Amino acid sequence: MLCFHALLFTSHSLLLTHYSITMDSLGSIFGNKDKRSALMRGVAESMALEEANKLLISIFGETAKNNCQPVFIKNKILSLACLSSVLEEQIKARETEIVSNLNKKLGDQIIEKVRFLE
Repeated sequence: MLCFHALLFTSHSLLLTHYSITMDSLGSIFGNKDKRSALMRGVAESMALEEANKLLISIFGETAKNNCQPVFIKNKILSLACLSSVLEEQIKARETEIVSNLNKKLGDQIIEKVRFLE
């Protein structure tokens, strides 16, 4: 339990008030939120980008680490910034596998397609 004191100023006096707050885990707080809330979408997107980066590195190795970066997700489309046209073609050839693996890891249908930023 977290306790703190707050100074409250009113028009005529200064009040010292004691507050007690129960600290809940982030999981329980997020668990109570609607999955469509902006906060949850942001968390899900961040997790998806991190997993996409890990997956690309696991499939394509150092080439992906140095030449390709997941940037954002919008409308279930994962956008990648890729410096290598050869790597871009390899990712396109395995797009179905990458999307499938990402969605399995994330436990939801978050990604439907991959596109490349120019």
